[in-house]
Amino acid sequence: MITLLSGHTVLVFVGIPVLVVAVLALLVFASSIAQGPRYRPGLSWWAPPVWIGGPTATRPDPANLPELPAGTTTATAGTGVARTTGGASASW
Repeated sequence: MITLLSGHTVLVFVGIPVLVVAVLALLVFASSIAQGPRYRPGLSWWAPPVWIGGPTATRPDPANLPELPAGTTTATAGTGVARTTGGASASW
């Protein structure tokens, strides 16, 4: 004897798994939906440039740049060649 499925049985064995899968899919795709559109190959680049850890101004004014000290030049004894010493104890 074959019995027909009741509405309650369908709800428990079909409805709940479909609901769980839908909630998990929403949680997985929520971050990409929130971020917005992505760059696709073949399209022109539309996002502004980002320099992580770079200066805050996009174009510094050359008149406001700090004065950099010049390297010191010392003559090498007997060779007649001048050496410039670097700031990290380097010489070349």
